[in-house]
Amino acid sequence: MLNDTLPKYFDPRKNAAHEVTIEGRMLLSVFPELSAALASNEGDAFVHLSFRVDEDRRYIATGSIKSTVQVECQRCLEPTSVELEIDLSIGFVYDEDHAKNLPGDYDPVVMTDGEVVLADMVEQELLLALPIVAYHPESGCNPVALKYASSTDDAPDDEIKPNPFSILADLKVKKN
Repeated sequence: MLNDTLPKYFDPRKNAAHEVTIEGRMLLSVFPELSAALASNEGDAFVHLSFRVDEDRRYIATGSIKSTVQVECQRCLEPTSVELEIDLSIGFVYDEDHAKNLPGDYDPVVMTDGEVVLADMVEQELLLALPIVAYHPESGCNPVALKYASSTDDAPDDEIKPNPFSILADLKVKKN
């Protein structure tokens, strides 16, 4: 199934038995949770999955997801591009109990009625790959936004604040 149209659902058992490879693009706008975390949901994700049955008779898929997403720069609050490249090694299981027996090399994906919703699986992987905080290179940030983000611009430079412990020094001098 080497084409640009991806199925909505897939059966990992059937795909693994026939060693199917699927690849194609999915619009970022079809992912509601991911769209809420992004500055813009324009663009797409390229998905590549190769299915097989491993030596222990597990249904697995290896592949990758690649996308460029727009997230909010935490320095200037303007959109910035982040490239996501996710290497996948997935083991398909029937329930959470089977997931515990899966080797650490595989990320478990639970099959519902023997099928997996591709968009849900891809969305979860993209969400996990998002950076916790993102920044432009400092030269790429909006200078006006940077001026307001700086805490040093709030206080005048020529104002000298009194030392709050100077009273203690005075008390020490009076005691002697």
